Amino acid sequence: MSRHAMSSKQASQVKRRGHAREREFNRVYGYEDDDINHSGASADCEIREGHEILEELHSHIGSSSRSVSVKGGNTIQIHLGNLPELTDKERYRILSHGPTCVDHGVSFAEQVNFLKTPSFWNKYLKKGDVMAYSYDDGKHVFFNMDDVVNFICERIEWRLLHTGRLKGDFVSGNSKKQLLTYEYRSKKKSFVLGAHGGSKGREFIEVLKANLRHYTI
Repeated sequence: MSRHAMSSKQASQVKRRGHAREREFNRVYGYEDDDINHSGASADCEIREGHEILEELHSHIGSSSRSVSVKGGNTIQIHLGNLPELTDKERYRILSHGPTCVDHGVSFAEQVNFLKTPSFWNKYLKKGDVMAYSYDDGKHVFFNMDDVVNFICERIEWRLLHTGRLKGDFVSGNSKKQLLTYEYRSKKKSFVLGAHGGSKGREFIEVLKANLRHYTI
């Protein structure tokens, strides 16, 4: 398991902070009495009809949608659970523990093929047409989710570690910056995909800001 992996208590705290961000987002941009989405199967929040920010988002990021996926903190978790495109649930094997080594039962070439396909990210990341990152000071930065998906598919290069972890690097010229990780979490007996470890979530957002159209308020 990664030395950066969270305990279940830490994961619960992250989840609570995430829901607090969603409630704050609803208070400012949406409907304060909206239910929090606990399933993760749909958009986190909805911008209220007629809100002035909709015109700004249309102008700056080319989206008129009101459905929003809200992210925040040092870790951005994209998916926790089974990803059949990357790991065959019937064939994967735990090879060793501490650190955990995994054979996914899916070839690296097949994994990369999915990781370079927009439909994969539309399934696991696109829980809204707009992605909003919430800073601790209350500021938000908004992206067109299609821009984010295309960026990941086109600008992130993947490598397979001997442990079975997949690392996604942002490649720019002769430099690269590791941002995304897919790995097995032995405590949860599950796989996780996201920008996690240290402050990778914030780093991911800063890279997006440097390369994609966005709107900050």
